[in-house]
Amino acid sequence: MGVCGALLIVGCICVAFITGIDPLYSEPWLQSVSLNRRIVKNGFHRELVMDVDLDEGVHQDCCIMVEAQLPQGVYVDPFELASLREHMSEEVFIQNEIDIEPPEYLSTAFTIIIYLKPGPKHSGHFTGTVPVHVRYHRPSDTEEATALVTLADPQLMIHCQENNSLVESWKLGVTEAPCSASSPNICSWLNINYRNVVETLTLQVPVGQKKDAVLVITTTLLTTILCCSLLLRAVWIHGEFEH
Repeated sequence: MGVCGALLIVGCICVAFITGIDPLYSEPWLQSVSLNRRIVKNGFHRELVMDVDLDEGVHQDCCIMVEAQLPQGVYVDPFELASLREHMSEEVFIQNEIDIEPPEYLSTAFTIIIYLKPGPKHSGHFTGTVPVHVRYHRPSDTEEATALVTLADPQLMIHCQENNSLVESWKLGVTEAPCSASSPNICSWLNINYRNVVETLTLQVPVGQKKDAVLVITTTLLTTILCCSLLLRAVWIHGEFEH
């Protein structure tokens, strides 16, 4: 980009700021975008549900993508996502390798891309569900029986196959990403602002108590010994031995 091109972009930004007209939101259906995230189900296996609502004037060929960073306290199962993709139910692209075995304090955050599907409410409704799993957390030194895991606000992007005027008019907000979870092709996705229906999304995770360690170890050991004794007794009584 030359000096003239840079000056032209800066000039457009200044004009948009002064006049209150943002070229990115020249489309009416982009002026009121909302994202609603919620966690459903309980325990260590839950679902992250996302609903995006645009005005009904959205183009029919437009797709919505959510780029979310999941904290170290949760994970997604790549094999489970691959199975869902085969059944055409959900499309999730994982940008990093995920080890599902380590606990929370030995894990790292990672990024996933969720391709939302058109929803049933209206033409501007998109929805998606991602199965997430909670990692085991370090036992607590305090009386707290739960730990909080906070999910950061994601990035929301849009791609319209037949209408590239948005990308051409606002190249500063464009991200190159896969067109879908199962496609190697790269598309230009436009970053868009949105209103959060839920300001902070958190989930509570049950944690153990360090003060209960002796009781848990003792109970587990005694239970194991009892079960092994009963098993050996049953084998001795009912088993057939060769003489």
